[in-house]
Amino acid sequence: MKQYAVIHAVVGLFEGYSDTTCEFFPKRGFADKHILQILSDYRKDEMCVNIDFRFPTTGIDEVYVTMTRQYKDYHACVPFDMEHDDWVAENGDDVSVEVFRIIEIDCERYKNASSTEHMWLTWDQLDASPAWDYFPLCMSLVTRVSSDLHDNAYGNPDAMDHSFTQLNEFISSVYFRNHAFIDDDDYVMHAFRIPKPKSE
Repeated sequence: MKQYAVIHAVVGLFEGYSDTTCEFFPKRGFADKHILQILSDYRKDEMCVNIDFRFPTTGIDEVYVTMTRQYKDYHACVPFDMEHDDWVAENGDDVSVEVFRIIEIDCERYKNASSTEHMWLTWDQLDASPAWDYFPLCMSLVTRVSSDLHDNAYGNPDAMDHSFTQLNEFISSVYFRNHAFIDDDDYVMHAFRIPKPKSE
């Protein structure tokens, strides 16, 4: 019993990083088709200067799309003067990089989970990769995020106040929404509720 998540995110903290989305599909072919349909629109956009397909050894397919207002300069600079990633770093104020990633999810835990418990997919916004190598249930998600925030803010009263505010909003989202987001200094994470299979 598997599902396939398609993450569409801005890499790092470029503008719009809180708008990361995740869609779930029952078959891998549907996820691939979804990405290809979106990429066809990017190819028509003159601000899209690079589409990079990567096939890492982790088994997670990823596509990076570079968008820039400096698209007229891109083709003049990158092929001859520098590598693409160097050009992105040098022109960071005018460039954004978006990533599409397909993540395979084993949903066997749903067979024995109570009706109120859901599995969650976590996304590390800074690394543009899954935050954790497992899919926690609601209480486990809240517990780990609480612990992480406590460790980050320990000994700094001002930071703890901010962390607790962020944590309250995150917990509320876990129990009342399908998407939870926390942005606490260098701890920036999205969590997406994995839907239960329709047969359930």
